[in-house]
Amino acid sequence: MNGTILLDNEKQANKTVAKVMGSTFLIFSLIYLLNVLNIFVIRDVIMNTAYIGSSIFLLLPAVMTNVLRLDKVYVKYINVVSAAFFVTLLSITLTYHVVVIYVYPIAIASLYFSKRLNVFATALTVAGVSIGQILAFYMDTLQDDNFTVLYDTIVWGVIPRAMVLIAVAVIFTMLCSRTVALLKNLKDTADELSNYHKEMVMGFATLVENKDGSTGGHIKRTTLYVKLLAEELQSRGYYEDILTKEYMSNLCMAAPMHDVGKISVPDVILQKPGRLTDEEFATIKLHTSNGGRIIQETFGHLGNEQYTQMAYEVAKYHHEKWSGKGYPEGLKEEEIPLCARIMAIADVFDAVSEKRCYRDAMPLEQCFAIIENGKGTDFDPLLTEIFLDIKERVIKAHKEVSN
Repeated sequence: MNGTILLDNEKQANKTVAKVMGSTFLIFSLIYLLNVLNIFVIRDVIMNTAYIGSSIFLLLPAVMTNVLRLDKVYVKYINVVSAAFFVTLLSITLTYHVVVIYVYPIAIASLYFSKRLNVFATALTVAGVSIGQILAFYMDTLQDDNFTVLYDTIVWGVIPRAMVLIAVAVIFTMLCSRTVALLKNLKDTADELSNYHKEMVMGFATLVENKDGSTGGHIKRTTLYVKLLAEELQSRGYYEDILTKEYMSNLCMAAPMHDVGKISVPDVILQKPGRLTDEEFATIKLHTSNGGRIIQETFGHLGNEQYTQMAYEVAKYHHEKWSGKGYPEGLKEEEIPLCARIMAIADVFDAVSEKRCYRDAMPLEQCFAIIENGKGTDFDPLLTEIFLDIKERVIKAHKEVSN
C-alpha cells in the first residue's frame, strides 16, 4: 500500500475524528441538560463526573487538529486513547445505560485503515471497559440488580461484553483490510494509467522534436529546468497556494508539451538554416495557439482537467513576455499563468545554450546573461532571480542531459 495514500487518509481521518468526537460532546451535553431538567434520573454527582471527564477526552482531538494543527503519526494513537478513556469513564459511571458506546474507540481506529491501531484500540477498550465495570461494582455507582456479587459481574457482565467487543473489532479489522486491498488495486490501476499517459506525452513531444533535427534533448533539459525552478520556488515558500504536490506533478508532465504546436509548422520553416522572413516568423508564432488547440483536442477527454489546463497554458503562453510584448495574446506580468512564466525561462535558456541549424550554441555564462538581461522585460523578475540563484544546479543538469 502506498504510504502517501495512507498518510493523506490519516490527516483526513484526524479531522473526521475531531468532528465525530466533537459531535459526541454536543450529544452528551444534551443528555446532561435533560438530566438537569429531571427528564433523566441519573444521580447528579455521577452525571457531573461523567460529563466533566468526558468533555476533556471528547474535545482533545479537536484541540490537537484545529487549534494546535498537529498532523504527527502519534495523533491517531492519542485520539484512540482519548476515546478509550471516554468509554472507560462511562463504564464506571453510567455502565448500564451506554453499552453500545463501548465500540466507540474501535470504530475511531478503523478510520485509519491500520490493523495495528485496531488491535491497540481493541485491547485498550476491552481492558478499560472491563476495569470500569469492576470499579463500578465497588463504587456502587449504577449497579445492575442482577449482579449482586463480583463473580456475577465478571462472568455475566465483563466477559460477555469483552467477547462482543472483540467480535466487533474482528469485523472492523476485516473491513479495514478489505478497504486497504481495494485502495491498493485502485492505486495500481491509476499508476498504470499514469505511466501510459506519461509515455503518450513523451511520444507526442518526441514526435514534434524529431521534426526539428537540431533540438536534441530539448524536451528533457527544459523539463528538468522547469522542475528545478519550481522546486526552488516551493522551498522558499512562494506561491504556496499554487505549488501543491499535484501542481508540481502536472507541471513536469506539461513541460514536454510546450512546443507541441510545431507539429503544424512546415519542416522547411522549422529546419531553415538562415534568417526567417516576416511571413515565416508569423507562421512559427502560430505554434503557440495551435499547441493550445491540439492539447485541448487531444487530452481534453482524458479526465485530468487540471493537467489539460496546465498543458494548454504552457503550450499557448510560453512566449508571452513580462512586459506584454510577447505572443500570441500580449499578456503581461501575472496575467501570464505561473506555469508559462516558468516555462519561458527554461525554454529560452535551452534555446540559446544549444546548437541550432542557424547558429552555434552560446557559452553558458552568456546564456545566463541573456536571462538576467530579460529580467522585468521578457521574464518574471522573481523567477529570474531564483533561476540565477540555482545556476550551479542548472549547469549540472545541462551537462548531465547533454552528455
